[in-house]
Amino acid sequence: MAVFVLFCIPTVVYLAVQSRGEDRSFRSAMTRSGVSWGSASAYGWATLLLLPLVLSGWLAIVLVPADVLELPGVSIAQLTSIGAAVGVILRAVGEEVFFRGLVSGVLFRRLGFGWGNLIQTLIFLVPHLGLLLVDTRLWPLIPVQFVAGWLLGWLRHKADSFVPGAAVHTIANVAAGLLAA
Repeated sequence: MAVFVLFCIPTVVYLAVQSRGEDRSFRSAMTRSGVSWGSASAYGWATLLLLPLVLSGWLAIVLVPADVLELPGVSIAQLTSIGAAVGVILRAVGEEVFFRGLVSGVLFRRLGFGWGNLIQTLIFLVPHLGLLLVDTRLWPLIPVQFVAGWLLGWLRHKADSFVPGAAVHTIANVAAGLLAA
């Protein structure tokens, strides 16, 4: 829950600051941050991304040695509890709010899709590099995080919303964890 709140705070601050002033509105600040439900076609694209995201997540988990997966804070078996699943879901939604909502929105407007998506993907990768501090044998998760960040950024650009990406991100994380458990 704390991670969700920490990821959402910058977006809330951005919305508050951007909606102040004469020619700014809260609605336009929300649009720039990707806060909308998105179109039906965006959910179709999200559905197409589900299989490669789940399979790559599962493959990365399978490539990590079993003893590493039993370390505190890494255990895949924890996903079988409701509380852990809710934590995984909230973290994924928080990541989408921040990385694909706020960060992508700013970078796409300033740099265009190509550079903006690459840079948001690299920024998304930074906190995931902390996995290597737990154990360097978690390295197979890093390329998956990069690909997932890029694909979810592409979906944010296509949908002009982070919500379809949040849906597919949460489903992919939970499904990959359950498949590997």
